[in-house]
Amino acid sequence: MREHVVNLILEGELSPGDALPAERELAVRLGVSRPLVREALRSLEAVNIVESRRGAGTYVTDLSPELLLAPLSYAFRLVRGSEIDLFEVRRFLEPQAAAVAAMHLPDDPDDGFAELDRLLDAMDTSDQHTFPDHDIAFHEWIVRRTNNRLLLSVVRGIRDLEYQVLAVTAVSAESRELSAAEHRAIASAIRARDPERAKAAMLLHLARVEDRFRPN
Repeated sequence: MREHVVNLILEGELSPGDALPAERELAVRLGVSRPLVREALRSLEAVNIVESRRGAGTYVTDLSPELLLAPLSYAFRLVRGSEIDLFEVRRFLEPQAAAVAAMHLPDDPDDGFAELDRLLDAMDTSDQHTFPDHDIAFHEWIVRRTNNRLLLSVVRGIRDLEYQVLAVTAVSAESRELSAAEHRAIASAIRARDPERAKAAMLLHLARVEDRFRPN
């Protein structure tokens, strides 16, 4: 039953926002009981493929990567990986994201950089309470530049774990200053359209913060 609905979406018979056939119709079409149809729809709703609207039936969601991958954020939190696990994941993803961002700059060099400059300036003056938001927004800005919505969704999925790390590192004014300087180095390489330098700057930044959590 679940695969039938997914296949209808993949084959274009159902599009985002479309209403699904009524439970009775689905049960007859598939030769299954209505309780089985109801259970399958609940499982699809749990992973944000469909949504039930009271009194109006069941509809396909907008199927955005952010919505479909939202359950992953709970999975990441419940897995309870260590801070080192988190940094290993980030080292797999973010240096390459910085390199791709440097290669995918728009023709207009000012496009999007106003936001980047605001984030960099904000980090220079942030305290331990405001720094985490600006830090995460900076890294998200880079990932958005890759134009890869799936990667952006994965990065957002581990955001809560990043906040736990930043709650520790942002307490130190020295650590905040180092991070702000490293972020400016990354931004400078991206502006210069230098993917290798951008990748290296991101690796250095992540390695320095990761070292804080490694046992002596």
